[in-house]
Amino acid sequence: MRKFTVEGKPQRLGKYLGMVFPELGFAYFRQLLKTKNIRINERRVTEDVYVEKGDVIELFLEEERIRKFDYVSVFEDSNVLITAKPRGIAVEEYAKRICSSTGRDYRLAHRLDVNTQGLLMFAKNDDAENALLEGFKKGFINKKYLAEVVGKEVKEGVFDAYLVKDGDKGEVKIFGTKVDNSKKIKTGVSLVEQKEYTALVEVELHTGKTHQIRAHLSYLGMPIVGDAKYGNFEMNRVLRAKRQLLTAYKLSFNFPTSSKLNYLNEKEFEIKPDFC
Repeated sequence: MRKFTVEGKPQRLGKYLGMVFPELGFAYFRQLLKTKNIRINERRVTEDVYVEKGDVIELFLEEERIRKFDYVSVFEDSNVLITAKPRGIAVEEYAKRICSSTGRDYRLAHRLDVNTQGLLMFAKNDDAENALLEGFKKGFINKKYLAEVVGKEVKEGVFDAYLVKDGDKGEVKIFGTKVDNSKKIKTGVSLVEQKEYTALVEVELHTGKTHQIRAHLSYLGMPIVGDAKYGNFEMNRVLRAKRQLLTAYKLSFNFPTSSKLNYLNEKEFEIKPDFC
């Protein structure tokens, strides 16, 4: 059995599964409907109904009927795997599908938002997992992003702010000064290309909090094009933006010599965003 909790806007069940579980295949999806092997919120469905955020989908299927999950491996050795995660899939589901497809125990070392494309790191053993977790916590791993933002004047520099997470609403708020339950964040922004109504910027994370880039850029007056939560909704309509233009495009390393992964210091990994 496979289980999914719907994220995003209302859409047809088949379209949603095609996005988050493409290896199911449309023909097998139709067969599961016909044989009453799909439940939504514990009720069986036989038609391609609409699903909404929070709906729980259960698929009672034969694993041998599932197509092999294809993923892009950017780098792999005995310790780590670096992949290019597509937008539209949660990292937990992405990891589960890679592990299921390969029969290997890959362990997530960090996160990316569902609608963020980009480089994602996995550990392949205990020592590598500990080294990666320490690396992200202590800043030994440098992550850079490319984003297209709304605005004719980009603010460049390294910006401090305070972030408060609202778990019930699944969002965060940014404040200029410290408030109750806030965490300090630091985000670097530099201009890559200025366009007529938008700009391409490089973003460097000096801290790594939930939705930090999206919320902080919006707070600075530079919302990401296509962001459905923190974005400029009017401009998203004008630009006909149907996806969030944010990609974790570059990784570099500065591990101490005592680290198991210090050999990665000589390497840098980069992918091309799907909107450039």
